Amino acid sequence: MLHRFILFIGIILFTFSCGEDDSGECNGICTEEFKSINVEITDSEENPVVLDSIALRDITNNREIDLNSTENAGNGFYSIFNDNLVPEYKNEEINLLFKGFKEENLILEQEYKVGADCCHIYHVSGPLKIQLD
Repeated sequence: MLHRFILFIGIILFTFSCGEDDSGECNGICTEEFKSINVEITDSEENPVVLDSIALRDITNNREIDLNSTENAGNGFYSIFNDNLVPEYKNEEINLLFKGFKEENLILEQEYKVGADCCHIYHVSGPLKIQLD
């Protein structure tokens, strides 16, 4: 009986130790998956749109964000926020402005709301699929 009681107390203590404390520090166990918020951009015929460049701005804090997103520019998917930004944006939600350029012309401008907890980023609002005419 004593062993069951000790096991029960251990489980309770472990469960409560896996959350965040009041200081916002992460005491839990984060998954090792890498999360990224991606936007798919297509033309009116559902073909991927290849942009020459993109710009990301944290309009909440008026800062540029560099994700080196040109590496995935060939397939119409563009990363706008990823887990590399968790340390900078931990426990925050921000407004983000995504701009897409082709031949130095701005062809797309879209606002998003994104955030980060102590482990991963997450999407709050803004379209993840955009079809250009």
